[in-house]
Amino acid sequence: MRVVHVIDSLNRGGAEVMLTGMAPHFQVRGVTCDVLVLIRRPSPLEQDLLDNDIRLQFTEVRNLYSPRQILALARLLRGYDLIHVHLFPAQLWAVLAVALWKDRTPLVTTEHNTWNARRRWWMRPLDRWMYPHYKRIACNSEATAKHLIEWCPDIAARTTVIANGIPLDAFEDAQPAMLDHVPHHVTRLVFTARFEAQKDHATLLRALPSVPDAHLIFVGDGPLRPQLEQMAQSLGIRSRVTFLGWRKDVGAVLKASDIYVHPTHSDGFGIAACEAMAAGLPVVASDVPGLAQLVAGVGILFPAEDDKALASHLNALIQSPERQNEMRMAGLQRVRHLSIENTVDGYIRMYESVLQTRAAQTAEVR
Repeated sequence: MRVVHVIDSLNRGGAEVMLTGMAPHFQVRGVTCDVLVLIRRPSPLEQDLLDNDIRLQFTEVRNLYSPRQILALARLLRGYDLIHVHLFPAQLWAVLAVALWKDRTPLVTTEHNTWNARRRWWMRPLDRWMYPHYKRIACNSEATAKHLIEWCPDIAARTTVIANGIPLDAFEDAQPAMLDHVPHHVTRLVFTARFEAQKDHATLLRALPSVPDAHLIFVGDGPLRPQLEQMAQSLGIRSRVTFLGWRKDVGAVLKASDIYVHPTHSDGFGIAACEAMAAGLPVVASDVPGLAQLVAGVGILFPAEDDKALASHLNALIQSPERQNEMRMAGLQRVRHLSIENTVDGYIRMYESVLQTRAAQTAEVR
């Protein structure tokens, strides 16, 4: 089986990290897995794919939203058994590219979040036209599926849930990183995410002045980093915040921390929170669909953007080592089945179902 994954870029977001993690496992399972990227930007994920002998191609069109992407994809997507698309506008361009050369290669896609910028009434006709071109639409959580079906009810029968997964051993067995510049005598809070508005680092920064016994570690990078560094300075907490940038040893950084905080505005699954649980950290997260499904019952949920509630929860948790330990154990149990291998198995079953249906339909025509 030859499958090509099409994605907007290799920016270090949840979808991109998920694809990079799955690709070598597809190869091991006998599925040829190529990756086709619309926009080339500097990213460590590119080298990760190459190191695992994944064939990587780029459309070489500089503008992600240029219709020229359609022609480039029409040229590069030929010869595959199945096309798996991630994110928008790759989802739109791939549909148009396949239509352009009148190819019958089946398309599948993954919906990675409960919300996106197209969830506005004037964009609904586009989505209602686009999604039915996909034979299957995999959603990374029940919440993601629910929101998508509410938005486009006609695609309910095409929708399935395949939960994200992580390399559990890499986080469970990681050794703590040597973070000599981070104090040891206070509680280490950590958040792993790209610096963008959706992730809402600002709420965590606003909470920190009211959590005196903590030091905050940000793992990640992105366009809002300078603004957030200035915000920490303005709040008088710059010396209590460490900006590590991107790290390849995320598991080691988690192991060197005490509490994981995930204050996002929206998150279809919460893969970073899943990694933190696998590393044995108690998790405090915003109560948003998708993420809440992962954290509820094993962690602490607070209203999104409510820095006062977040500070209150953190202070109480810091003062209760027993509660921290309970959350660690519960989190480890919660993620036990969320392995990258299980996720890949789910996708392979979906691929096989789509191809079997196509073969049966072809036989009927003959």
